[in-house]
Amino acid sequence: MSAPCGRRFGEEMLSGYLDGALTQGERQRVALHLEGCDHCRGELAELSALRAAARGTAFALPADEQWGELPQTAGSRMLRLGGWTLLGLWLAVVLGYGLVELVRSPVALWERLAVAGVVAGFALLLLSVLLDRLRDLRHDRYRRVQK
Repeated sequence: MSAPCGRRFGEEMLSGYLDGALTQGERQRVALHLEGCDHCRGELAELSALRAAARGTAFALPADEQWGELPQTAGSRMLRLGGWTLLGLWLAVVLGYGLVELVRSPVALWERLAVAGVVAGFALLLLSVLLDRLRDLRHDRYRRVQK
């Protein structure tokens, strides 16, 4: 990448120079270029000002009670459980109906196997993730961390 001054390195090298993330050779290359280039020294100053402004920006932290993901009341917990149960049942019925229709359909066997393979693949992946999450949930040291 070539800048208006003719430098042969990108702006990411200037950023790396500012962050101290370059190798010794890269750092020397950028430092030598900066000695004779007002344009790149200006870019470096802009990057430095932008970095200082970003570090000085204050962010409002939400209140502690806004951090929780879980329902706070027994009623909302029951509604969430009911919603997940209905969604699971609906998914089982739709997949079961789709499987029955797939077996009954007059399409070629290879098409049926292709569709069944895709559905079975997604189901197995979903099941493996679900099993991992349930296993990890029991041993998660951070599950009660609020903030």
